[in-house]
Amino acid sequence: MKGHYSNILCVLSDTHRQDDVIAQAVHIAKSHQATLTIMLSLESLPPNANMVMESFSYIDSQSSMETQAQDWLRNQAEKWEEKYPTQTKVSIGSPLIDIITNVIKYQYDLVIKRAEESFLDRLFGSLDMRLLRKCPCPVWVLHQKCTSQYKNVVAALDLNYHYPKHEISVRKKLNADILRHAIQISLLEFSQLHIVHVFDAVPENIVRDGFITVDNDQMETDLAKIHAEREQALEDLLQALEGELAPDTMDYLKPQKHIVHGYPRREIAVTTKSLDTDVIVMGTVARLGVPGFIMGGTAEETMNQLNCAVVGIKPAGFTSPITLADAND
Repeated sequence: MKGHYSNILCVLSDTHRQDDVIAQAVHIAKSHQATLTIMLSLESLPPNANMVMESFSYIDSQSSMETQAQDWLRNQAEKWEEKYPTQTKVSIGSPLIDIITNVIKYQYDLVIKRAEESFLDRLFGSLDMRLLRKCPCPVWVLHQKCTSQYKNVVAALDLNYHYPKHEISVRKKLNADILRHAIQISLLEFSQLHIVHVFDAVPENIVRDGFITVDNDQMETDLAKIHAEREQALEDLLQALEGELAPDTMDYLKPQKHIVHGYPRREIAVTTKSLDTDVIVMGTVARLGVPGFIMGGTAEETMNQLNCAVVGIKPAGFTSPITLADAND
């Protein structure tokens, strides 16, 4: 079965302990029968380097760094080629710009990288978050402790369609795309598919702080109505996608549905952890129609509470604020 991705870019940020990252990228590329390019993306020397070195030394140092990086990558590629055909490239400059302009130029449909280590034990570093905000294709950020195979895949959906009409269709398309990606991953990994949606009727801090008075009986009635509404929205989505899939695919997958009442910024991560999730597929939408501005508070807070891999999906029509004109010389 051919997978969802056909042209994958695996990004390395350094040369240390990369075997598990490459092994996972090769596993994903094999599963999807995709071409795989491995890119070693390094920061250029700081602009003030020539203040402490003669100009020719600075040039030699920059050139030497690139030569050594290419030599390392070439030697490693011989080992990787034994497991799967790979292409390699080195970039030295601004990793964010280099990665995204390569995605645009060579039409990669997935970027894979390991999560950066960051402060406060957060899973994602600044480059990860900027890629999730600005990269035009899906970004698969691997957990720092890579797993060889995924047993539990989560599709995190926002089934709340109480938005202006022009946003509803975009949000429905995004939910469908998230589910398509999660289904493909689950099928190719022979893993359990979970669908998670968290809804909150009245923000709990408003109730807790006494800003409004809540009739508990009415609240229970309202919550039941919202739950039924979201169940129906999910059923409609699954029925619409079933026509795209091979017969009996949904019967084979038997997706487990988790419609949870709670505070989304906390409960998405809590539910995901309780399911022993290996990878979560989620959208990163905040404001639609604003190019390059898509990472919302809920998505960012959720990601910083997770202990699994993340596949970040963009909405249809997303345009990266970084273009080929920004490419490093």
